[in-house]
Parts: sequence; C-alpha cells; structure tokens
Amino acid sequence: MCRFRFVPVRPWVTLIAVCLLASVGLRAEDPEHEKVTIKIRPLVLFAGGEVKTTVRTPRDARNRALRIVVEGPDFFASSDVQLDGVDAATNHQFTWKDLPGGPYRVDAILLRENGEKSTVTDCFAVIGNDDSDSGGAAIQPTRRRQQRPTRPPESMGIKSGC
Repeated sequence: MCRFRFVPVRPWVTLIAVCLLASVGLRAEDPEHEKVTIKIRPLVLFAGGEVKTTVRTPRDARNRALRIVVEGPDFFASSDVQLDGVDAATNHQFTWKDLPGGPYRVDAILLRENGEKSTVTDCFAVIGNDDSDSGGAAIQPTRRRQQRPTRPPESMGIKSGC
C-alpha cells in the first residue's frame, strides 16, 4: 500500500505564508495607507434618521485643519476642526440628524501648513416624502416588475465623485 506524503506540500505552504505576511508588512509602510479615509453609516436612511461619519487622518506634523462639507439639494453644512500636527487625534466623528430627503455628498478636506490639500469624498442618500424622484404623486402597487431607467448620477442630482 502506498502512503500519501505531505513532505512536498510543506515548502509551498511555507512560501505562501511568507508571501501573505510580507504583503501585510508592506501595506503598513505604503504611503497609500497614510491617507485620509471617510466612513459613513448608514449609506441609505429614512428621513428623520441619523448619519454618523468617521474621518481618519494620518499623524503628520504638517496637519493644521480638517474641514467637513456636507451638501445636499436643500442642505449645506461645513465644519472645521483644528489639528495640532502629530499631537492631533486621528479619528474625528460627525453626526447629522433630521436631514431632508435626497442625495448627499460629504467632502473631508485635510489642510496642511504649506497650503497642500487632500480631499476624500463619499456619498449617502436620505429617503423621504420630499424626494424629487416621486414627483409628489402617490405610488401605486403593481403586480408586474417595472424596469427602472438607468440614469447617470449627475441626472439624479449627485455631483461627480459619488
């Protein structure tokens, strides 16, 4: 009876493990890892709900301010947070409540001492009675499935970048 040998497989398992660990180590040193990130929860909500946003900024002596801009069809808000270089917090949380219906764009702008700006954009939507898609008419239930027309984001009121 011939026995199956695991010995030839062992070098491949070791090689794969080394490659996976090396890629994780490179990611930590990658300059892409040290960019501003934005996380919005939830991405779609009903009117009257609450949107929570977390912005993560890298620790850098050149950081001076973080500006958050929220823009929708009938809403605009802007907020500035002072950053004290390396001593500044890396996570910044923002909450918006009772937004009117429609698509929204959130810009997180990191301002540096030399005038350099780094911008990250994300979007979310609020579903409400005042949405422009319904046109104010009551929606009638149907039994057959209707096809939705495909429209680019610009025609739905969402600016480019979302």
